[in-house]
Amino acid sequence: MTIENKKGWISWFNPFKYGTDRWMFALHRLTGIALGLYLIAHVWETSNILNGQVTWDKIMVDLDYPFGAHYGPFILSLILIVAVYHALNGIRLTIVENGLMLPKPYRPEFPYKAKSLRGLNNLLKIVLGIFMILISAIGVIFIFTGVIV
Repeated sequence: MTIENKKGWISWFNPFKYGTDRWMFALHRLTGIALGLYLIAHVWETSNILNGQVTWDKIMVDLDYPFGAHYGPFILSLILIVAVYHALNGIRLTIVENGLMLPKPYRPEFPYKAKSLRGLNNLLKIVLGIFMILISAIGVIFIFTGVIV
């Protein structure tokens, strides 16, 4: 085993060794961890209604104004963007890993550039990226204004 394989999770973020697929997968892992932590925090926060209305109101104010300023919409927007990225990249990973957008197998020839990292896979990244931007923009506008675009 080489030293390179012993770097652990820090090696996910080596920008010079891997392409966009690796970056997207690493970001997918991080957003999954973030959504899991959010789910735990959300269940805790919601369960505090059992402690009475006064406790509930205090927790809601503390979460909406965490540092003395109104950060509630920013936090919700960040959660929305993380969830949209995680969902759409999960769809992309499911499609690609099941071989639906991959070309037919071929005999490898020098310089051994994988066909799976080109063509329809890149088109899928672009299409899902556009969807992610649109859905996130509409959601953020709704969070801040209350108006559906």
